[in-house]
Amino acid sequence: SEPCGNKRAKFNEDRSRCLLSTLASAMCSQHASDVEKLRQELKNVQRDVNDFKQEVTRVICKIEGTLSYMMDVVTKLETRSNHVEQRLREEEDRGIVRNKVLTFLLPREKELREKCADLERRLWRKNV
Repeated sequence: SEPCGNKRAKFNEDRSRCLLSTLASAMCSQHASDVEKLRQELKNVQRDVNDFKQEVTRVICKIEGTLSYMMDVVTKLETRSNHVEQRLREEEDRGIVRNKVLTFLLPREKELREKCADLERRLWRKNV
């Protein structure tokens, strides 16, 4: 027969094993619960990332559309500006030509007026 101390040691050993088994089971259960929580959080993060990607893509598309519209407007404005500049250059050229013509014609007109006045005076003298 076993001594009493051996029975007690065996009982304590069995009890420790049972406690360790219960703790291990609880830890595994807690671990499984933690892993499941992490999986859920990961799914939520992945969903948020996908939502964010879709929103960013939508915003980028909107920005591209706006930029395209603005480029069209800028191109039209550049074209109009070029036409206005061309018309201004043409008008300046015409102004230069007009000034040259006037510079040439005004002295001639003055000479002709003086000649006409002289001829009229001579004619009056002959008729008088």
